[in-house]
Amino acid sequence: MGQVRRLIEDLAAGRYAAIAADGRAGRLTEAELRTAVEQYGRTLVPMPSDGERLVAIHEQTSQPDAVTLDVPLWTREEGRSDLTLSVTAIKQGEAYTVEVDDLHVL
Repeated sequence: MGQVRRLIEDLAAGRYAAIAADGRAGRLTEAELRTAVEQYGRTLVPMPSDGERLVAIHEQTSQPDAVTLDVPLWTREEGRSDLTLSVTAIKQGEAYTVEVDDLHVL
C-alpha cells in the first residue's frame, strides 16, 4: 500500500508531471490528472492512517500478478470525499508498481 500512499501524496501536492513521467499515470496524461483534480474543486490531502481499510481490492483473473484497487480520496474541505482513485497494482518481484486507471466520482 506504500506505493498507493505515495501516489496520493503526489496527487495532493500537484506533482502530476512526476506521476506521468514515471509511468504511474497509466493511460491518463498529466493534463487529464490535473483536470480531474481541479474540476473536483477541492484540495486533496494524503490518505489518513486508517484509510487503507476502505480500499476495495478486486482480483484480476486475466492477470494473476495484478489487482485493481478502488481507493477513496480525502480533501481538506470535506474529509472523506466521493472522489475515487482506481489503480492497478502489479507485483514485480517483492514489490508492486501502480498505474492509474481512473480518477472519478463514485
